[in-house]
Amino acid sequence: MFLIETDILLAVISAKDRHHSEVLELVDRLDGKLLLSPYSLLELDLIIKSGKILVSDVYALYQAISAFLEYRRIGVVPPKPIHHAEAYRLRQRHRELTYFDSLHAAVSITERLKHVSYDNIYEKIGEADYVHPSKIP
Repeated sequence: MFLIETDILLAVISAKDRHHSEVLELVDRLDGKLLLSPYSLLELDLIIKSGKILVSDVYALYQAISAFLEYRRIGVVPPKPIHHAEAYRLRQRHRELTYFDSLHAAVSITERLKHVSYDNIYEKIGEADYVHPSKIP
């Protein structure tokens, strides 16, 4: 199983994203084998709230995301306290990790999932089983 996170989700929802087509092909290839980090939805919400991306109808966006995840058989990992403990440990060891990057990495580590992201910061985390999307057959 593969963990996807916010960058993959953003590529899915924005046709203008440079990775949009590649991510849609990836979702097709990994049908039923993808799980979304539960912290991606929080991160996306904060990105929208901050104005970094403009969304005219946030309610409709989340409805569309929900329908997409269900249609594509992408589950959402349930949040767990152990994710926060592991994220804290990771931030202590890897100071360059952002809060959300540490949470996504913690999910992939504790749940033993391959971590799929365009963000190569995860290469620096030895415990994370990171794979760049272009490297998935």
